[in-house]
Amino acid sequence: MQHFSRWVSAGLLTVGLSAALLGGAGLATADTGAPATDSTSSAASSEPSSGPATGASGTEPSDTKPVEAAPPKKKKKKKPGTSSEARPTSGSDTDTSGSAAPKPESKAEPKLAPKSEAAAAPKTVSNSAPDVATSTAKPTTLRLAQDPVTPKAVAAPANPITVVARAVTNLITNIGSAAINALQALERFVTGPPVLPAKSTVTVGSSTILLGNGQRVQANWYFPKPSEAGAPPEKMILLQHGFFALGPMYSFTAANLAERTNSVVVTPTLSSNFFAADDRWLGGAGMAVNIADLFRGDRAALTESAVAAGYATRYGLDPATAALPRKFALAGHSAGGGLVSGAAGSLAASDDAADLVGVILLDAVPTGNTLKEALAQLDAYQGRGGQYIPVREIGAPPNAFNFISTVNQTLSAARPDRFNGLVLAGGVHMDSMRGGNSLIQFGAQLLAGVPQAQNPPALIDLAVGWLTDWFAGDTAKGDDLVPGTILDIPTPKGTAHGRVIGTAPVLAPAATTTAA
Repeated sequence: MQHFSRWVSAGLLTVGLSAALLGGAGLATADTGAPATDSTSSAASSEPSSGPATGASGTEPSDTKPVEAAPPKKKKKKKPGTSSEARPTSGSDTDTSGSAAPKPESKAEPKLAPKSEAAAAPKTVSNSAPDVATSTAKPTTLRLAQDPVTPKAVAAPANPITVVARAVTNLITNIGSAAINALQALERFVTGPPVLPAKSTVTVGSSTILLGNGQRVQANWYFPKPSEAGAPPEKMILLQHGFFALGPMYSFTAANLAERTNSVVVTPTLSSNFFAADDRWLGGAGMAVNIADLFRGDRAALTESAVAAGYATRYGLDPATAALPRKFALAGHSAGGGLVSGAAGSLAASDDAADLVGVILLDAVPTGNTLKEALAQLDAYQGRGGQYIPVREIGAPPNAFNFISTVNQTLSAARPDRFNGLVLAGGVHMDSMRGGNSLIQFGAQLLAGVPQAQNPPALIDLAVGWLTDWFAGDTAKGDDLVPGTILDIPTPKGTAHGRVIGTAPVLAPAATTTAA
């Protein structure tokens, strides 16, 4: 049957008939009766031959014509036994052997019959009446031969609209990605290295951090002066920049936090290319996990980066054994606030938040449900026996850069009985982005507005006060403040005012207090 299938496939390719028509021809042959039976059985015995058999039985009606062609072959009947023996092995019609059957002289036929049956048995798998079965099996054989080229095996043509949409998307992605990368390269050139405030006691060094995804990112490290005994700090802060910003743009902010809280401060610079993979840009959830991973385990990547930036030298430590402080806080501006929220949630979810003292959001603009999910993970962590980890906002009134933010509502809904921060009156989105490059500062003010003189120092005072309390283990200070209360924050540049986040009680008048 295997040879028969190949024969049918060859017929399909050469004649070009459809499967249905060939199947119908096979069925018609099965109904032709006894004459067709003889020719079918002879065809089965002649399957080893690939030449004459194919041409002889290409169509079933031709099976009766070899009877007319027999007389020329009867000229060789001088040796009947030889004639009947040669035909089955040569692949010619066996109708002539059928006509020779009545002659008693064919003594060799009893010997040939077993050979013919033995040759046919493994190929036709039939009993005493296989003729009709063999002919009726042709449609089945045809279907088997067609299986490799059935429509199921042929891939459906792509939708032209889908192809065009994919091509346009790829084009936009490639062009947009190249444009953002080029713009950020220009930013790095214009911004330059971090600059410290005048008379600062902090030193700054630069290196790279190897993230868990294999990506290396730039980082600036701010080291406060050693203690009188020469000991290194016992606290650490990661400060994350906002969308389209760079770490050095926050050099004044980072240096003030390092000096006033006596903490090592690191400011990684992450790409703002939102066309990049989820774990390779500032706003990706995968990048938040990368940052969280830096604080898991022995913190080898962070320590290597700090030592390369001068940590061991600053505090007289052996570079091979130098270790960073264990207690740490997270702070983030704008989109960076979303990133540190996601990092805190990731640490809490895996019970790796024991050393995290709190999170400060600086006019944060987290995307999606990042903050909501992070707060749920932090609260679940506390429910499993972990410490309470505060998350507080120092925000600005609605503006062009934060109008999509729902930080205040999310914090109030998740933690209605806690102090969740405040909004500075007259604040702007860039109150927390303070650096030593005057050109960058001018550009920021041109985009987001000029900060009121008292607000940037008030923001630092608030952050320093909260961090000092949290590192000391006091996370409840301020929980008694009534939402809507106005806080006065005295600074050398004047008094700033902030409204406590949350919905003020309907009957309670807004009180005025002075921040400690």
